[in-house]
Amino acid sequence: MKLREFLTVFEQSDRLRIVKNEKAVYTGFLALMAHVGNMEALMDAEVKRFRPIPEIRHKEWQKRGLMAPLQPQETPEYSFSDLQMNLYNTIYL
Repeated sequence: MKLREFLTVFEQSDRLRIVKNEKAVYTGFLALMAHVGNMEALMDAEVKRFRPIPEIRHKEWQKRGLMAPLQPQETPEYSFSDLQMNLYNTIYL
């Protein structure tokens, strides 16, 4: 299935991470992908694999010197007493 066809199953508010050759080429909301210039070239690429991957980080990651979230400026989808979580629908091309 082509990426263009595969993206039709997602909502505009879904977080995506598109990986090609083991390198992330897009990380963000589906609705914002149209504003990224290099994405049209990838729309006809074959989808090889798909995995929904939760990202769980400590709320104080920066203060404690821990690994940063994929998008540190974004609000987490879920928040616990000391953790925050986002779900990324990861598509491998």
